[in-house]
Amino acid sequence: MTRKLALVIHFHQPVGNLDAVVRKATDNCYRPFLETLDRFPDLKMTLHYSGCLLEWLEAEASDVTSMIRTLSERGQIELLTGGFYEPILAALPRRDQVGQIRMLSQHLASSYGADATGMWLTERVWEQEVVGAITEANVRYTVLDDTMFHSVGIGDEELTGPFVTDHDGKPLLVYAGDRSLRYLIPYKRVDRVLEYLTSGSDDRLFVYADDGEKFGEWPDTHARVYDDGWLDAFFQALLEGETEVVTLGEHAAAAEPKGRVYLPSSSYDEMMTWALPADARLKVGTARRELQKDDPEGILPFVRGAPWRAFLAKYPEVNQLQKRMLNVSDAVHAAGAPRAAVTELYRAQCNCAYWHGAFGGVYLAFMRAALWHHLARAEGLVKQGREHVAQIADLDADSHDEVLLTGAWGAAVISPREGILVELDDWSVGANLLAVAARHQEAYHLAEENPPEESDDDTEMVASQARSDVDAASLTFDTRRLGGLVDLIDGEPLGSEARFEWSTDGTSVTCSVDAGDLGIEKVFESVPDGLACTVRLVNNGSAAARIPYVLETAALPLNLGRDSSKDLVGRTDEGWSLKQPEGEVGLEVRIDPVGESTTEPIETASTSLEGLQTMFQGTIVTTRWDLALEPGETVEIRVVLIPRPQPENLDKKERGVSA
Repeated sequence: MTRKLALVIHFHQPVGNLDAVVRKATDNCYRPFLETLDRFPDLKMTLHYSGCLLEWLEAEASDVTSMIRTLSERGQIELLTGGFYEPILAALPRRDQVGQIRMLSQHLASSYGADATGMWLTERVWEQEVVGAITEANVRYTVLDDTMFHSVGIGDEELTGPFVTDHDGKPLLVYAGDRSLRYLIPYKRVDRVLEYLTSGSDDRLFVYADDGEKFGEWPDTHARVYDDGWLDAFFQALLEGETEVVTLGEHAAAAEPKGRVYLPSSSYDEMMTWALPADARLKVGTARRELQKDDPEGILPFVRGAPWRAFLAKYPEVNQLQKRMLNVSDAVHAAGAPRAAVTELYRAQCNCAYWHGAFGGVYLAFMRAALWHHLARAEGLVKQGREHVAQIADLDADSHDEVLLTGAWGAAVISPREGILVELDDWSVGANLLAVAARHQEAYHLAEENPPEESDDDTEMVASQARSDVDAASLTFDTRRLGGLVDLIDGEPLGSEARFEWSTDGTSVTCSVDAGDLGIEKVFESVPDGLACTVRLVNNGSAAARIPYVLETAALPLNLGRDSSKDLVGRTDEGWSLKQPEGEVGLEVRIDPVGESTTEPIETASTSLEGLQTMFQGTIVTTRWDLALEPGETVEIRVVLIPRPQPENLDKKERGVSA
């Protein structure tokens, strides 16, 4: 019997990514990869392109999509479907899971003549329930990581083909991508790859399933893969070797399942490690490295991190985005799912800002803001012009209600028990002006007792483990939630024990709390051009008091398709404003009486493929009043937050990636 190899390669650029980044990846990777493959017409493989990348390529690099079409039509490549805008399926309601897959399948059929029966599962994030949507969308097979099979006791000697799993009685074939091949290709010598392919049983199917950006776009790979001829040599060696190269679809059409499997909620090992809290991430990383050196009991396969949903607990910003996405999805489908609104919703579901690992993820402000941009546009398309009311709902699923206030300009989300604003949305352009990321302590900020040893092979890609020396004492971490109109007294927030009582009359929200002898009442209401908050402060004590009172707002103006720089701060006789250079939506704040305002940039030390980098996340603006109140005396402060579109910057092209 002949050993077989299926090459399954995934190409993707996220919604909101910088145009220059996608163009560079096209020149360094996407185009030369296909040009190389075209020179080997007898070599078959399975490729996946996310819909958002295809949108960009079709608009900006049509020669690349022409090559994809040619290779597909002559049967050299099999194209996989998946969620069109590369969402984590488990994060979506089922109707959107099915809709996203069908959208890409239809696009592949109409534009590339491909009948996709297999799919790429975004970030290999697996939950058993997604099988229902995958099979409903007429998909027969997908590929996961072999470590997920190892975690339920299935060894490499059994991974000679697909296993079958099911949900609601609907079967799905699941293949195991080989983790060792992920680290061999394209970083090791070709002969080492071929040597590995001779291991195992004669009837074994090897599946290489990994990111295509490793073939030219990741650090130091272009020179190796193309200039030094690695890819040509690899393709030639495969054609001359004894291993038969097949597409995954060809194999699936004739394959008998090797057994039945039910896998835990999981992903690839690195993703599950990244999902852990900082201390636990270090412990698990150290334990896995030690076991890789010496594991006589064979327990390494059962030592793993947390499933993707742990990111929702680790990063409140991710949870807020994901839960609001669910809320907006309900609104879009309740309105009859108009096509334009569905497309905007689907774009807001792109996965890359919903987690953080070796890549910027949630800390890439321009990418995070782009998802909020599309989400606000989706909501505005189905709500703008309707009756505006205060909707009470537990929008972030924390067992406490929030209030969604809407107006002609957009929407605001109030956390009434905290008495703060957590979201401020413009609908005319599309923006959440409070889409900041807090400064969280990460594992790479901490010193490791047993750091990873340097690789003995300088061709190994080590960027995913990139670290830089960090002066921990110089870093600032946020220990509380960032938001809008947060109350501080004597420079300190009210604290978790101070919970506001609240009520709504259907159009406004009133929140009140006693902070010692100071009574605070805040009334939030929609006004024609934004959100107004009237703050009433009363001295409930028996003596005169001097009270330094502060309102704090953390904001991020919209800056589509460009890396966020420090905000431009403007001060006026009526308050202050924030905007991004060339940005689309800024924030104007009117205050009466005007207090003393100061600003602080929110900056994080975050990982990327190039190592640790300083990334701008937004601006904290504090406004202070030094109050002198007699017993029973009341003072009133009125603040109006106004999303301010910048029409001179609205003439950019709207593309799935760059916008």
